[in-house]
Amino acid sequence: MKKINYLLLFFTALLISCSGNTEVKEKTKASRNFEKQQTVCIWDGVPVREEPSKDGKWVSKISLGESLFFLGETVLDTTDNDREYIKVELSDGKIAWARSYGLVINGTVAAVKEKVPVYERPDLLTLTKKVFKEMDILAIEEVKEDWIKVIGQEKKINGWIKKVVVTENKEDVAVAILASKQLMKDGEIVPEKIEEFLENLPYKNSVFNEYIKAHIVEEEVVVEEVIDDVEMEEASEEAETEEVVE
Repeated sequence: MKKINYLLLFFTALLISCSGNTEVKEKTKASRNFEKQQTVCIWDGVPVREEPSKDGKWVSKISLGESLFFLGETVLDTTDNDREYIKVELSDGKIAWARSYGLVINGTVAAVKEKVPVYERPDLLTLTKKVFKEMDILAIEEVKEDWIKVIGQEKKINGWIKKVVVTENKEDVAVAILASKQLMKDGEIVPEKIEEFLENLPYKNSVFNEYIKAHIVEEEVVVEEVIDDVEMEEASEEAETEEVVE
C-alpha cells in the first residue's frame, strides 16, 4: 500500500512539474460585462497572431493609424521576456492577438495641422522642448477643455497640446500617413515627388494638400533665385571683360 502511495505521489509531482514547464503565459481575462474599447495603432506593422506567443501563427499586421478594438484580455509570454499580447478585434471582424507595444487603448487617431509645442500638463507654464510637426501622427488619450493628452508615433513623444492644432478627419489622417511613407525622407518632404503623389492621391479635399503644394512653390522660388544669381554673375563677368578690352 505504501509503495502504491509513493508511486501516486511521484506521478503527481511529475505532472505538476511538466505543467509548470509548459505553462508559458500569464493571462488576464475580461469580466463578463466588459465592453470592447476603441484602440489605435501608432507603430507601423504591429504583428497579429492566432495565439499570444512569438510562435503563434502569423495572421496579419496593423498599420500606423489603424483603429481596432481591445477585448479585455491580456497575456504575458514568459518564454519571450514577458512580452504582452492583447486580444483584439480588427476592422474586418477578425479576432486575434496583437503585441501591445504599439497600441493605445481608449485612444483615437489624429494628425497635426501645424507645428506645436508639447506641455507636461495642461498648463501653459509646463512648456517642454518637445514639438510635433505638420502631419505627425498621434493618438489622443484624454481631452480636458481645449487641451488633449497625446502619444506620438512609436511613443517617442507624449504630453499635452492644444486641441485646435490637430485634425481627426479620416482623409486628413490618411494623407498624412501616405505622405510619411511615399513623400518624405528623414522627416522632410521631397519636392521632386510631390506632383506624382498629389496626382495619385484619392483624397482631394484634405487640409494637408495645400501644405504639400506649398513645397513645390518653395522649390521653384529657390530654383529661380539660383538662376538669377547665375545670370548676375555672368553679367558681371561680361562687364569686367568689356572694361578690360576697352
